[in-house]
Amino acid sequence: MPASIGSRRGGSSARSASRLREHHTMPETDVTPSMRIDFDASAPVATLTLCRSPMNAIDDAMLDALAGALEAVTAHAAITVLHLRSNQRVFCAGADLRMVAERVGSAAGAAAMAETVCRFHRVYDTLAALPVVTIAEINGAALGGGLELALACDLRIAGHASKLGLPEARVGLLPGAGGTQRLTRLCGPGVAARLILTGEAVDGREAERIGLVQWAAPDGEVADLAAGIATRAAGLSAEAVRTAKQCIGIAARLDPAGVRAEVEGITALMLEASTRQRVTDFLRK
Repeated sequence: MPASIGSRRGGSSARSASRLREHHTMPETDVTPSMRIDFDASAPVATLTLCRSPMNAIDDAMLDALAGALEAVTAHAAITVLHLRSNQRVFCAGADLRMVAERVGSAAGAAAMAETVCRFHRVYDTLAALPVVTIAEINGAALGGGLELALACDLRIAGHASKLGLPEARVGLLPGAGGTQRLTRLCGPGVAARLILTGEAVDGREAERIGLVQWAAPDGEVADLAAGIATRAAGLSAEAVRTAKQCIGIAARLDPAGVRAEVEGITALMLEASTRQRVTDFLRK
């Protein structure tokens, strides 16, 4: 990535984090129109709410907001649990396809998309490496980059009616934000092939059965279950949990070659005429 672009976007994340630090005593702090983080500087649980209507589609600005929120969490030693949730009818529908459509079919657009994919990796890797317990509360759909966001968390709870999947091949792309790597390491190559190579989305019960999430519950009970798990995790030794998480992370460490393959694959697919047609057809629905 050109240094000037990285510096500019890094500055945006830093400004988001600075605003959070300045207003951390407020019960609700708006980071951007797409994201809000609620926490008390002396309390162990921070709640990060995705709120970009209507589907929490992720664009560059939302990645900036997420990066800033994660910086704010790491700035407060009292926080030991980060609880991710949504106030929309889905958890997250993944990358904003309008952004993809603007870039598909040209070398410059493919390069810009490769840069965004690298940023997805950096932000999601930061989330995965946080020295706190991270919990994804999934009510509604978690698709594409939205499921990859949940996969970067330590713990996942899904509603029975939720839909979880990596359907990128339907629009001529692949799961480029760690999906091919994290899903394979979490559930094995068989489950990864099932979801990625067929475009299948599974409900919460099936997601729990195949190990994609650790808990499934009736939709109306997911929030309370997630809050209870957050409280339980917050009651453990922060030092012990942090050290244990590091050990688990070593065992589950991503292969850099796999990450490079995702970025290179997305770059090549962005130049395919069939990808442009599939993205266009999807947006016309």
